Amino acid sequence: GRLTKAFEACQGLGIPVVNVGPSGKSNVAEDMPVLIEQLTRLSKKAGSYGVTLCCKAHVGAVMFNTPTTLQIIESVNEPAFGIDMDPSHIYRAGEQPEEALPQVISRVKHIHIRDCLGRQQGPGTPPKQACGRGDIDLYGYLSTLVENQYDGPVNLEVIGALKMELADVSIIAAESYGYLNACLKKLGAR
Repeated sequence: GRLTKAFEACQGLGIPVVNVGPSGKSNVAEDMPVLIEQLTRLSKKAGSYGVTLCCKAHVGAVMFNTPTTLQIIESVNEPAFGIDMDPSHIYRAGEQPEEALPQVISRVKHIHIRDCLGRQQGPGTPPKQACGRGDIDLYGYLSTLVENQYDGPVNLEVIGALKMELADVSIIAAESYGYLNACLKKLGAR
């Protein structure tokens, strides 16, 4: 299917990671084994292409916070499986991402990053997702990444950006880059 085509393309282009979202609903116990089976099967397939399959905790899904992420980590024992750690989803699940990250860092293979104001369902308007504008302690989060020598991809994800003009999206990207770069310089990682 679609993921096989993605794995083939990634293999050909040298892209190391494919991200997927978790299935199921939060706090629906019978959805967890379904996700575990899906991620195990898909990780084996990803590995056959030399690609890592990552999944992130997502507000509203069966894997939505650190305890459910740990459950997935303990159950999906495939070398081609990793965690896509998005601090905004962990924050909106009522946790502090900088405290959650050390618990899962050993399996983190990709970072989706953005900021958000408040703990509501969505991350807010695109400008409020610019790194440094919200409530998440991204400096503390980056500090944990640096301490653990994370050297994988970090991807700015802005929900709603496709509806914006390129210049406005570029401003959010530039502001986020500047903030993250300043944090990394302060941490001695740049």
